[in-house]
Amino acid sequence: MGKIILCRAREAKQPLVVKDIGLKIYTLEELCYFIYNNIYFISIDFFDDDFNSFVEETGQKQLVQIIADLKSRNAGLAQIVVSVLKYVDYYSNEEIEQLSGVLGTLDSRNVYERLKARADTLLENKCYYGAVQNYAKIIEGTYDKSLSGLFYARVYHNMGVAHARMFLYKQSVPYFEEAYKIGQHEESLKCFMAAKRLAMGNNIIESDDASDQEAALKSELEKLADNARYSDTYRHLQQIEKLKEEADITEYNDALTGLLDDWKKQYIKYKS
Repeated sequence: MGKIILCRAREAKQPLVVKDIGLKIYTLEELCYFIYNNIYFISIDFFDDDFNSFVEETGQKQLVQIIADLKSRNAGLAQIVVSVLKYVDYYSNEEIEQLSGVLGTLDSRNVYERLKARADTLLENKCYYGAVQNYAKIIEGTYDKSLSGLFYARVYHNMGVAHARMFLYKQSVPYFEEAYKIGQHEESLKCFMAAKRLAMGNNIIESDDASDQEAALKSELEKLADNARYSDTYRHLQQIEKLKEEADITEYNDALTGLLDDWKKQYIKYKS
């Protein structure tokens, strides 16, 4: 059983909203937990006016002043983060020390590396639109020779993944293709081929000269399509369609509205 921690400050009525992932934070302890576990997501911009208003609402104006003083002295991000963690006292000195290795890289880490870490977090949390925006800043920025080809291959691959998970298969194709050109990873090639097939749909032209790899991929996609018929979503759609066939229009409309509402919620999260 975990230990009980007494909150040192009051709960804010207006939460601090981490806009990129739609997370609402109400206490300083929640704030520290978020920072500690999403350290590469944090930047100097995180400590803005909204942050100050939130901290003041918890009754800790002194923390606002501490951060303001650090900023006025051009303190690094690592120093500000440590100051917040130690002030709130949610984590022990030993736990903060364990994080010190990572904290030491915050100020020296390449801006593109930080953007990728941020985008990867968004992708992992299914905030695909936000992930795309951050990956795009790397792809559209000036090429950094200090970063490896593997780094850029992963950026392009993940950019493709983010688009594909929003069902934008056509847009994902060139990113998977570029990822394979740079990194020569089989996973990127498979994703490129799969996205291309999904983008073309029924318009795809089958070739008798298709490689063994392409033939294997086609078989794999067909198997996945068959399996999709046994998914919860597919069965739910079948049940809704059955209501229509039975002329139960009221229940059909209610079920359809509920399904659309669920899809809208998912879409809003993708756009976060």
